[in-house]
Amino acid sequence: MRVGQNPNKAATVAPYAPVALAVVTHLPNTTTAYHSQRLEVVKACLTSMREGVHCEHTFMVWDNGSIPELKDWLQFVFKPDILILSRNIGKINARSSMAGMLPGKTIFCYSDDDMLFDDNWLAPQNDLMVNFPNVACVTGYPVRTAFRWGIENTVAWARAHGKLEVGTFIPQAYEDDFALSIGREIEWHKNYTDNDVDYRVTYNGIQAYCTSHHCQFITHAGTLASLEHFDHNAMADEKPFDLAMDKLGLRLATIQRVARHIGNRLDENIRSQLCLA
Repeated sequence: MRVGQNPNKAATVAPYAPVALAVVTHLPNTTTAYHSQRLEVVKACLTSMREGVHCEHTFMVWDNGSIPELKDWLQFVFKPDILILSRNIGKINARSSMAGMLPGKTIFCYSDDDMLFDDNWLAPQNDLMVNFPNVACVTGYPVRTAFRWGIENTVAWARAHGKLEVGTFIPQAYEDDFALSIGREIEWHKNYTDNDVDYRVTYNGIQAYCTSHHCQFITHAGTLASLEHFDHNAMADEKPFDLAMDKLGLRLATIQRVARHIGNRLDENIRSQLCLA
């Protein structure tokens, strides 16, 4: 028979910050060519995300069954506010689970574990969330291929309520970085068709692109949790997510890039930015 009552019944826990940074990590090894530099990529991602946010936040990391080297770094060096170590349940499921842990109004800032963040990366994205109506999500990572799906309702809204422009607006340097980061030569851009265009909207004097990106975005935790999306694949097709978010509200991107995709290695430009050269 137990003695007394559990004293934790009267205990309270610290509230969540109004902003949550959330990253799903996964590193199965560092021995294969693809994964050989991924450990330092993940470290660069999380460090730049934290150092550049400049506001009160809760940092959440869900690790999907990584090797001990990464798990030890997360636990004993990086020390996020919330760290979940699990078997690999898939990126989509881990992301949705983190959103479900938070109050619905929380600004949920999601990133894959291979992105690099500029200083003050959150503010331009949050400006779009605040100044446009019914925003589902905003990215700071505009790339042209993201205009191929999940923009129908966003473009329709922009045409009806703002000034919509169609053309080639994203700087070529952004596109070159994108091509190299996913393992394609810059010549790959010649494969763009006449239908590969940028949609830019001006609303109340503020410009944004009419798309977002599933690799890095901000939303409200309740918006993401409402999708109730589950996927059995470790690396799921994100198109259904993009389409679903477009139906919920606007999918927007900042005009200036404030986050970029690294890929699976740190090139010399990134190393110099991080003082790793």
